[in-house]
Amino acid sequence: MGKIVKDLIEDTFVKKNTNIYELSILMGVDSFDFMVLDSRQHLLALRSYSVGPQLMAQPSILQSLSRGDDLLSQPYRTVRAGWVNERATLVPQRLYNEKKKAAYLEHGAEIGQDEEVLADSLPDYGFQNIYAVPRAIEAFARQAFPGCRWFHASSALLQGFRKLAISREGPQVFAHLGKGLVFILAFEGYNLLFSNAFSYKSAKDFIYFLLLPYQQLGFRPAAVPAYLSGQLVEDSEIYREAFRYVKYIHFVEPPAFFQHGPKTGGEPGHFHFDLLGLSLCG
Repeated sequence: MGKIVKDLIEDTFVKKNTNIYELSILMGVDSFDFMVLDSRQHLLALRSYSVGPQLMAQPSILQSLSRGDDLLSQPYRTVRAGWVNERATLVPQRLYNEKKKAAYLEHGAEIGQDEEVLADSLPDYGFQNIYAVPRAIEAFARQAFPGCRWFHASSALLQGFRKLAISREGPQVFAHLGKGLVFILAFEGYNLLFSNAFSYKSAKDFIYFLLLPYQQLGFRPAAVPAYLSGQLVEDSEIYREAFRYVKYIHFVEPPAFFQHGPKTGGEPGHFHFDLLGLSLCG
């Protein structure tokens, strides 16, 4: 069904109050993570599953997982479901045609017959984010969480990183590491200058992708800082390699309006920045 690899629940979590809580879920090819926030954006629960690569072939695994999870089986005020992969494309809102959304995505990615093309509206940017979700996965979420809203993981990161970028002056690069994926974004104030996602296998791959916005935008690695999020620690090859090439490397600090309790606060704030960003979508 899936193995719980992280389980943090605050003493302030009250099951009978879930109808005023918000649930954010991120699903990938081999992962299933979710968090619960209250109306004041206090983080009350964080749970992660390892589900294995069979998820795509057997979405019934998610059905069993959701029915057997004591938190997912509760009613929530708002549910956001996110899909994690590298296949998404941004289209300016003024050029967007809902009837042609599949064509926008087909320019850079093949769409399978078993996939549904969706679009996230990003009014702060003036973009639509186009992506595809396996129909079986979308159907699972719609059935398990009636009324849930779908988003792509890159939309969550775009929302989250923008909150940080506008609070600082000058250009900045952001990188979020998932399982075998890295999302790279660059900003200068409100302006999004670069956004892409890549599959990676090694620290050298990661460095190559991290340096792309520096090369394409003429940023100096000795002057423009990079902010990292995801399951990454200082004592890792990726962090050490990044520090060799970029002078100012920092872990992302989530916006101050997100409040952690004693249990969830024991986790580095940058570990689940994608889930926090998802809670800002829509």
